Order: sequence, then structure tokens, then C-alpha cells
Amino acid sequence: MTTSTPAPTEAGLELMTRLNAYLEDVAAALGIPRDSGTVDLTGPVTAQLRLNWRLPGFPERDVDLMWHEEHGWSAAVATHSDDDHHVVVAYLGGRTVASHPRLVARFAESLRTGDHQDCWPGPPALRTAAGPSSLAKELAAWA
Repeated sequence: MTTSTPAPTEAGLELMTRLNAYLEDVAAALGIPRDSGTVDLTGPVTAQLRLNWRLPGFPERDVDLMWHEEHGWSAAVATHSDDDHHVVVAYLGGRTVASHPRLVARFAESLRTGDHQDCWPGPPALRTAAGPSSLAKELAAWA
């Protein structure tokens, strides 16, 4: 997993450890290699996991699960197959940005099958970015 990070601080290292552990669990639940993603800790903290399938309606576009420290998980399609720009097609929602990996996998599967039952149309406001210590607490289960 590729990580972009500012100069390490104790809080930043704790956040990086917990976020990487969380993303490893999500990747395992999705059945994809953990190195299929990237993390950006430069703020706001984001992550991206490349899925190995396409969405109905977007057969020629790469699909990524995107994670944002304020909105949690979303699914997005690349605007071009080799481009870093994405269009979000759905959000997971929930109560936390650290949804259980099985819920993330169910969200992805519902999109893959065209079900969309676990999807929100817009970005949920799950938390406000408040620094690495606060986000690390949100990811405490992945210590």
C-alpha cells in the first residue's frame, strides 16, 4: 500500500498504523490484494482501494473504493481508465468513517450487482477532521 505522509509525529505514526491495519482488513474482506491501494495522510486523510471488477453502466471504467476521513467510504469510477480523476457514484454512510470491513464489502457487492440498497446518494457528514489523534481514536479497533 502506498502512503503519502507529512513528517512523522507520534500521533501521525499511530494514525498511519491504525489506518493501514483497517485498510488491510477491508482489502481482505473485499478479496483484493492489500497493495491495491493508496493512502494520503497530508490532510484531509484519504485512501483508495482499486477493485478488480467493473460496475454495471460503466463497463470500461476502473472502479475504486475511496475513503475520506469525514465521509467514510464511497465508490467511484475513473473518468478515464488511466486517469486519477474520479466520479463518485455512491456513498456507504453509516455511523462511523470506520465501517466494519464486512459492511464495506457488502456495499461494494451491492454496487457490483446493481442493487444499491446500502448506498447514500450524497456524502454523509460522519465526523469533522480534527487532527491525527482524533482520527486514530476513531480507528481504535485497528490498533
